[in-house]
Amino acid sequence: MNDEHLSDAELVRRVQAGQSEAFNEIDRRYRPVLHRFLVRRTLCVHQADEFVQRTLVRAFEMLGQLESGDKLVGWLHRIAFNIAATEGRKRRVASLDADEATEPMVEFADEVQQREERVHIWQTARAALSAEEYEILRLRYVEDLTCTSIAARMGKKEGAVRIQLHRARKKLLPLLYRSR
Repeated sequence: MNDEHLSDAELVRRVQAGQSEAFNEIDRRYRPVLHRFLVRRTLCVHQADEFVQRTLVRAFEMLGQLESGDKLVGWLHRIAFNIAATEGRKRRVASLDADEATEPMVEFADEVQQREERVHIWQTARAALSAEEYEILRLRYVEDLTCTSIAARMGKKEGAVRIQLHRARKKLLPLLYRSR
């Protein structure tokens, strides 16, 4: 069955009615969207892959609770956000309980890999973006400043900062996927 032309609401109704193959179209439509969202959130392509899979599994399990299929995109983003946030909290708690770590070398290797990925992302950004785009990206993700704060610091309008941030991420994402 070709579900490409169906609306999100119709796909949700079909899955809720027991036609689980309709979920394949939801997966096809939203896997790339969720992946981009989670890469921005985690700055780790591999972690984003895992979180996307977990998001789609949880969505499939809980789709019966979704009241309106028109809200599917936001609902999927909320699940993805919650999964990423929960994992972030778990990692922070785990780092606080470092004395109790059973496999410190495995955790260290994971941290090293994540650090290498972050270094690669920033090296790619420096090479691909203008100095101003790079600085806006750095202020947002390294210094964790809001667009309002970045605008004030750089003497720009907040809207201009948001646009430049969006364009910088848009320019950077294909380069990061290519290096996978």
